[in-house]
Amino acid sequence: TDGQHRRKAIEQLINSPNSSLLKNDYLPITVILESDFRQCQSDFRDLAQLRMIDKSLLVSYSDTSVRDRITKNIIESVEMFKDKTDKINKNPRTESKLIYTNHFVAKLVSCAFSDNPTDSLKTYPLHESSEEITQCLNEFFLNCSHTQYIAETPVEKLTVQDVIEFKEKCLLGLSVGLEILGRLLNCAYDQTSNAFNMHQVLQLSQLDWSRDSLLWQDNVVTVDPKPKRKSKAYKISYISSSISIAVNLAKENLGWN
Repeated sequence: TDGQHRRKAIEQLINSPNSSLLKNDYLPITVILESDFRQCQSDFRDLAQLRMIDKSLLVSYSDTSVRDRITKNIIESVEMFKDKTDKINKNPRTESKLIYTNHFVAKLVSCAFSDNPTDSLKTYPLHESSEEITQCLNEFFLNCSHTQYIAETPVEKLTVQDVIEFKEKCLLGLSVGLEILGRLLNCAYDQTSNAFNMHQVLQLSQLDWSRDSLLWQDNVVTVDPKPKRKSKAYKISYISSSISIAVNLAKENLGWN
């Protein structure tokens, strides 16, 4: 492929039966098949100007990271994520009824097991960990009043408006919400048994996960009293210090401190 279409070629390969050809232990190369030297130069320039590949796309073809393999497993087995997760782009395409990206879910997985959003989880058993977090997340999303409808409804029956409203009203419709959830799930995780305390998971599901909850006010959520647009009334903070404050307030609310 030429430089201009490299990203499209990778996307097509990711979605093909040959996706296993893309792995972290291979060296990617670009071959430009042109007899015209000027065209070769032009294609190489196009390649050099192409933006970086999104992290979600990297997760899609990683077979060496336990975290990424767990992520791919739960995206197919957790109803909240199935067919609602963008496997390619940096941000989910709402018009396609996508709520999350691979990268959002991968951070949740890392936080749930290790309280570190970048941990590759290389020492964790793949199948047992996948099954445990699948059960944990399905239990959480199906018992949380803010996510139950989205989790129970197949994507073909959801409307774009359903997705828009969920993202605008619920913190769990954003990557920062998934990271907070992951860090709180880590409090319910026992590394010795590689299991989540389901009683604590149910407690988490009963928190107020709406954006206007006092738990998130003035840490990850700031409310503009006079917004120019109603949909822009909330300003979201993704910095680690704000997330830490939100997690500590939630733990205090649950009596976990």
